[in-house]
Amino acid sequence: MAPCIGFVCCVIVTVFSVKLDLVCLLPALLLLWFPRQWLRIGAIGRRVRGSRSREWAPTRERQPGDLSVWLGEELGKARNWVDLLRALAGGAAVGGMLFAGVEAFVPAAVPPEPLTLKLILGLKVFVLLVGLTVQMFRFEKKLSMFAPIFYLQGLSFGLIGLKAALAAILLAWVFNVLLPSAGVMLAVFGCFEVIAALVFGQPPHKVLIAGGLTLLPVFLSIALKRRLAQFTKKTKIIAGPSSSAS
Repeated sequence: MAPCIGFVCCVIVTVFSVKLDLVCLLPALLLLWFPRQWLRIGAIGRRVRGSRSREWAPTRERQPGDLSVWLGEELGKARNWVDLLRALAGGAAVGGMLFAGVEAFVPAAVPPEPLTLKLILGLKVFVLLVGLTVQMFRFEKKLSMFAPIFYLQGLSFGLIGLKAALAAILLAWVFNVLLPSAGVMLAVFGCFEVIAALVFGQPPHKVLIAGGLTLLPVFLSIALKRRLAQFTKKTKIIAGPSSSAS
């Protein structure tokens, strides 16, 4: 255990030449790995008290077969903001690209050995993959696949930096008005993520991780022949055999 300057303490554990900052790592795991459906507790409490949830308030009726993502509706869902912020905080701790000195995995030796860098990269990918899998898959009678758009957009800040992430997010939502579904939205965002990261000079491995995580749900939905659902309570915005609510 080693003290840091100020009032913050760092708990460092060294494993195979990798320093694990538990003060960063443990909260990051909690933020990234808890399932979105755990947030239902608040909604249940409101229904028990007899109040009506205001999270889902569309301004127009969705036509049959319309699977597009409506930005206005998505911004009105409190859970989307929770997803964005928790992924931003957790991704910043794991990715180490957003805040100076905030990084869960660092080499124990300077200069680091190549094997140590590979191990750190593997640990980061493992943590992020587990988090994405928990958000993407849900078992409720049937296997459902969801498009964690805000979660992945939050992750991008810690992986490719503030400027590149903002550019990719803004471009994706601008083009979203032309896109037919959440799956296509993720594919477009993943492409913009890679382009923006390269333009802003981010390391290639960061670019691959960020783009790969965003595009993974799209590839899995194609491989499993299941459309990616949107997180919503009022309607079942999916096309395929699975159905679920947020």
